[in-house]
This record gives sequence, C-alpha cells and structure tokens, in this order.
Amino acid sequence: MIFETYQRGPVTLVLADALEWLPTLEAGSVDMIWTDPPFGHGNQDGDLQASRVRDGVKGARKRDSEPIANDSGPEFDELMRAFLDQSVRVLNRDCCCCCCCMAGGGPTVTFARVSRYIDERLAFFQAIVWDKSARGNGMGWRYRRNYEFVMVAHRKGGKLLWANDEMAVPNIVRHCPPIERIHPNEKPVAMIEDFVQWHTTPDQLVCDPFTGSGTTAIACIRTGRRFIGCEIERKYFDIACARIDRELDQGRLFDKPVAAVETQKTLM
Repeated sequence: MIFETYQRGPVTLVLADALEWLPTLEAGSVDMIWTDPPFGHGNQDGDLQASRVRDGVKGARKRDSEPIANDSGPEFDELMRAFLDQSVRVLNRDCCCCCCCMAGGGPTVTFARVSRYIDERLAFFQAIVWDKSARGNGMGWRYRRNYEFVMVAHRKGGKLLWANDEMAVPNIVRHCPPIERIHPNEKPVAMIEDFVQWHTTPDQLVCDPFTGSGTTAIACIRTGRRFIGCEIERKYFDIACARIDRELDQGRLFDKPVAAVETQKTLM
C-alpha cells in the first residue's frame, strides 16, 4: 500500500483513506484523537446549503456546497464503526478521544447513533456543547443550528487524559466559526487549542484521521504538541500541507528554523 506522506517538524500528514491508514499505526501510540468526521447527513449533497448555492442566494458560497466523502447514511455508519474500532487499538490506555458531531437537525438522529457507537467501544465521558451563537443564526429548517457536540471519551479500563488535575472547565465552549473557511466544516483553531491543552501536555501525540484543511495540525503546532493525521481528498491534503508550511515558517520569527522534509511516497 502506497501513501503520500508530508512530514515536517512535529507534523506528519498522509494522503489516504482513514480506514486504510489507521491500521498501519502502532497500537497504543496515540495520546489523543481530535477529529471532525463526516456528519452522516449527506451535507452539501442536495441539502439546504446546496440549494442556496443553486438558487444564487446572497452569501451562499460554492465551496460550501461540495459533497463530502462518506457523508451518506450507510457509508457514514460503516465509517464511524470502523474508525472507532481502530481508535480503541491506537490510543494509549489513559487517553482522550474527542469526536465532533452534529447536534440536531437533518433526516436522522445522527448524534444518538454516534453516541451509541462510541459507548459500545470506548468509555463515554461527556458531550461538550460548542455554542456558535456568537455569530449568525446558523442553518436549518424551523430551528437554526447554533451548536454542535464534541463527544469526549477514553479507553475502557483506562482513565481520561487530563493535563491538570486542579483544572475544571465548563461543558459549554463558545467560539465563533471561522469567517473565511477553507473547508466547508472547518472548526476554529482556538477551540481545538483549548481541547488539546486540556487533554494533553507538550510533546504528546495528537491524531486526526479526518484532517480536512489541517486545522488540528495548526492547533498542535501552536501548543507544542506532535501531530499525525490523514486526509482522503487531494485538494484538502495540498491545502493542509501549504497551511502547515506557512505556520511553521511564521514560527521562525521566534524559534530556530524547522527543517523541511520533501513530501514523499511511503510504502506501508
């Protein structure tokens, strides 16, 4: 199996299907998973956002109407179960798994299925609410989508990885979504930085099997964590690599230079 791999400093990013790539990782090698998998609603594939673009509604952006891989019901269910099975294998005994999840709306109760899939495989800890109401009214029919869940769990038999036992944080986090998004479902860097710093210490390894435009990698660079991840779409893999390069180059103003490693094809 041949994967294309970008590696520079604390960051390793692979162009691959998550379900083909995750089995290549060493068991127990990951301290934290932070990821935003497809939502399972067929988003951008004939939904409200796509229709807004089709009808020329002011403010609707074409890039937000592009279909996302594995975002239909049956494909999504298979993806999530297999992803979580692999998560159990690659995570340390004491660890954290943070999985973003649409909170409500759409044709199916996705968050309930995701919760069940997590609980069957991991020790479910809590559903954290990401409150997006600081900007805009969200999308949706009748009820506007102003929040999402971040499902937090850890391996059964272990404990939740927590950076500071004297610290406690609210289970509602408030961050504005990015104003200019590179990816349709891009999350704010600051929010991921919060979770990474709550659950890990510097130099621990954070994994994102659905990297998208590379936001988790950027959060890890800024907080001094190591990052490993994969992205299935060439377009977003290239965007993420360029974004990571810019972030590491910017760091040279204050730190010693990070040597570049050419993107390479790695036989795995």
